[in-house]
Amino acid sequence: MKADKPRRDEEEGPPTAKRAGRRPKSADGAPALSRESVVQCAIELARREPLSDLSMVRVARELGVAPGLIHYYLGSRDDLLSRVINYAFKERVDALPRLTGDWRADLEGVARSAVEVTARWPGLGTYILTHNRFRLFQRVGPGETDFGLAFFDHIGRILKDAGFTSTQAALGYHLLMLFITSISAEVENRQAPGTHHDYIVGYVSRFDRTEVPGATYLVSSFAKLDTANTFEAGLRLVLDGFAAWLEPAEAGQGTRPSERKKSSRVGGRKAGE
Repeated sequence: MKADKPRRDEEEGPPTAKRAGRRPKSADGAPALSRESVVQCAIELARREPLSDLSMVRVARELGVAPGLIHYYLGSRDDLLSRVINYAFKERVDALPRLTGDWRADLEGVARSAVEVTARWPGLGTYILTHNRFRLFQRVGPGETDFGLAFFDHIGRILKDAGFTSTQAALGYHLLMLFITSISAEVENRQAPGTHHDYIVGYVSRFDRTEVPGATYLVSSFAKLDTANTFEAGLRLVLDGFAAWLEPAEAGQGTRPSERKKSSRVGGRKAGE
């Protein structure tokens, strides 16, 4: 039975593209190029322009060379994107606080540092939320570090050492990253309700409160929400939920961490099942 061909936007990692063909000629006076200089140019562009705008043509224009030269050194746009994202993920790994052994404090440190780093890369949070390819693992060459994998491993170790089951840890990682990337995308796209306070309040006020009692009840407090208070409340709720998985099944049951029963249910089943 043949495996289905992956969609173009599916998660994809190695291998990296190999150079093929003859090196294209560059225009007179064009700067000397190398794989490293092309990648560095792409990184500098991604620091000030949305990641979705990054392309071989855009990098070639910045360097003043033919697009064929960029393809020669990097292969494809996917290789270009993965190189840039891996560099951003390196910053994310480098910013991780030293582990304390307290899983809650360590995951809080992960969340805070990841949001801070992602905010320095225009469009990165939105890209991770809306694309499958390279949101997790990267295309790297022999001897190179996949910093997406390193980040994934770091959180996995925290959850494993805390005593979560592998199923709980997997769901915990996914929920935490959805929260982190959603907050990052909110910042990038200016989606915090407080940013649009006057519009939100003004729109609801056009309707009789008896027609939309729920909206009327929400609107004043909703329109004051900003990213900072949303992040603090959301992170607390997420981590409180994780903590519930580690609580003994019966109140006051003095069990050791290794003997604890995971009693929280998700979708009608125990979270650890």
